[in-house]
Amino acid sequence: MNRRIHVMQIIDSMNLGGAEVLLRDLTQALLAYDLKVNVCYNTSGPVAKEIEAMGVQTTCLPRLGRVDPVLLWRIYREIKRIKPDIVHTHLFKSDFHGRLAARLAGTPVVISTIHSCLNWAKNPILGSIYGSNARLADHIIAVSDEVRDYCIKYLHLDPKKITTIANAIPLDRFGDQRVAGITIRQELNIPSSALVIGIVARLSEPKDHANFLRAAQKILIDAPETYFLIVGDGSLGEFLKALAVTLGIQKSTIFCGARQDIPAMMGVLDILVFSSLWEGLPVALLEGMASFLPVVATSVGGIPGVIQHGLTGLLVPPGSPDSIAEACLKLIKDAPLRKEIGRAGCAQVRANYGMDGMISKTIGLYQTLLQGSEV
Repeated sequence: MNRRIHVMQIIDSMNLGGAEVLLRDLTQALLAYDLKVNVCYNTSGPVAKEIEAMGVQTTCLPRLGRVDPVLLWRIYREIKRIKPDIVHTHLFKSDFHGRLAARLAGTPVVISTIHSCLNWAKNPILGSIYGSNARLADHIIAVSDEVRDYCIKYLHLDPKKITTIANAIPLDRFGDQRVAGITIRQELNIPSSALVIGIVARLSEPKDHANFLRAAQKILIDAPETYFLIVGDGSLGEFLKALAVTLGIQKSTIFCGARQDIPAMMGVLDILVFSSLWEGLPVALLEGMASFLPVVATSVGGIPGVIQHGLTGLLVPPGSPDSIAEACLKLIKDAPLRKEIGRAGCAQVRANYGMDGMISKTIGLYQTLLQGSEV
């Protein structure tokens, strides 16, 4: 196509989360390739300001309920006003309302990115409803092959209409951040000699921070000088803080809230943990690996596609604090192994998960669908 492609991105919130960070980085890259971008969202947050600083018009369309006819109307009206070539939706509520609104508005191409293997959609009734709505899209992007398989099995989508485009990160922002980490350790009153284990994720059910905290309790028995860092915010914040007190680990556990200096925060950590019950392909996983961190992660969603157990990270079953504790203690007691896994993980991410590949595939998909060709 010779003319400039106009894309309207729709997402649930502008809080700091994997999908939101990915949308921010995708938007920046699309602008660099001279595409025009608008962004609509339901809940405000710090990512909105970052996107607006790029010169992108953003619009907040508040949502009143999980299924909201008023939101459907607002999105429809915004699409009719903006007249984009493509509507690209992210996350369940924006997918559900945005696809239908785009179809009603006559948008030429509708695309959705499925970011996670949602457990509730494995219910046959709910999966059929979500799948029926998903078929309103011309094409689905899955962030990993595991998510693609999930879409076929549980949402009953046509494999020909699903393309895997793996999540990616701007590699130039990540690397050895130990110097920046020293400053943040001082800010958080963490001794320079202490070993720090962290989790970077929204405080929500899928991430299973409770499992992480129970593992921390077990780790402290053998490694009492260890600190635990929880980076992120969310609806389970107060519950998790209370659980830390109940487990007697509050003096060793620091809740940092949402941070916008994630590269520097990675420099504080010695080990990065993902305790998730279900996942797509966590952006923070790629960020941590690109920062030379050894990772302990549950073997769910797209994580096993990135981590080769024992080589680029350690995989454990979900819902098992004993397994997380055992893997972390193995790394705590073996500094050369931490370094070896960190280097191998970094090489894996730098070779396969840079932004250039993701952007070229995404723009190629846009162009193919606008031309009416088969993908």
